[in-house]
Amino acid sequence: MGRKRISGATVGVDQAGGRARRAATSRQPARRPPGLAIVERDGRFHLSGRIRIKGRSIRVRQSTSLAANAANRDAAEELRRQKEQEIRDAVLWGIRPSVPLAVAADKYLNRSRKRPLNAIDGHRIKELDTKFGARRLNEITEAEWVGFIDKRMAGRAAVTRERYIDLVHSFLAWCKERPRQWLSELPAFDRDREARQSKESRARRVGELRPELIALLIAHAAPHLRGQMAILWSTGARVSSVIYGCRLCDYLAAPGREQITYHGTKPGVRVEAAVHPWAAAAMAEFLAWRGRLEDREGRLFLTDRRLPYAKPKPGKAAGGQTKTAFKGMVRRTIAALRREALVEAASLRHTGQGAAARSHWRAVRDGDIALLTQLTPHWFRHLLATTLLAAGDLRSTMDQGGWLDARSVMRYAHDVPARRRQLVGQMAAPATFWPRAPAAARKQ
Repeated sequence: MGRKRISGATVGVDQAGGRARRAATSRQPARRPPGLAIVERDGRFHLSGRIRIKGRSIRVRQSTSLAANAANRDAAEELRRQKEQEIRDAVLWGIRPSVPLAVAADKYLNRSRKRPLNAIDGHRIKELDTKFGARRLNEITEAEWVGFIDKRMAGRAAVTRERYIDLVHSFLAWCKERPRQWLSELPAFDRDREARQSKESRARRVGELRPELIALLIAHAAPHLRGQMAILWSTGARVSSVIYGCRLCDYLAAPGREQITYHGTKPGVRVEAAVHPWAAAAMAEFLAWRGRLEDREGRLFLTDRRLPYAKPKPGKAAGGQTKTAFKGMVRRTIAALRREALVEAASLRHTGQGAAARSHWRAVRDGDIALLTQLTPHWFRHLLATTLLAAGDLRSTMDQGGWLDARSVMRYAHDVPARRRQLVGQMAAPATFWPRAPAAARKQ
């Protein structure tokens, strides 16, 4: 009959195997259509399936971390829809999948960095998490960002608002960079250029803080503030490091080896700063006022009531606790300068030098008094960088101020025209000046 006969046993085995295979095939479920399905496994909802798009087949097996119950079914369906949309956006338009802001904030706070994020900035990133944590970064609109910042910074100074925007912009720019690309476009914020530059322009006058003016300031400081001011001038430390990061045992008063150690610095490193002998003399007076020197583990600097400074609440600056005493010191110093200038002007007028009297008063008013009205404790950090760099020793400047990057030091240092003219005047001049030869001689 045109067929090759084979033994019955062989035929029987083949027929039985074929029937078994056909039966097994008939029992298999129908092939799942393309797309993602929600499956239940180990008590959780999972996304499973393939997405076919633009000639590609992309397999997905991902847990939603949602408990498999009726209450979470709608949330799982939304995650399935978002996952499918992310894959389509990535294949068709090159848009990488975004992540919830909470995930981005956690990775930003815990990423490795040379300089640890300070506590205030960390708290502000957590504020963003509280506001937008469950929202994906690409879904938060520019209007929402602007509205949040306007509400958060309502009633604050323009400089404070600019610093807050700087932090938010830095975080969002990090999210936009490769390889993350969780954000396709950065929101645009209205910036106040004058507010951003005012602090830098004011601090450029640190070169005018003469030693006699600093001595006059500290002479008019409250007893509990004199030691702090002397240490700020000598070490250029931040106020937070001084009032929170020093114990009594961290100050070494041995003549010729005066030193103070800071533990709570902003970069998170331990700083051992040398103390000027003049500052050490001011510290000796402060310690005599402080008393209780037997408590070596106690805070070195205390309030006017001889109590340790209370650490500020999250999001609050440390300098607020010394602001009242600092303003009082500046106010008394300005009053002393004004009295001295008025006495000098009266003396000049008494001798018939009215123009000189008016000129002297204007010089004091527009010079030292105007300078002191802008003064903040942070100026002493600028002063340290400016003074030590003028001496030409970058390594000592970084170690004394606790800077980890030379670029940070350069942002604190400012030009002092008198010092620059002095350095230019010290340049070696050419030994001989060669005049230009006459035109007739050049032709020959």
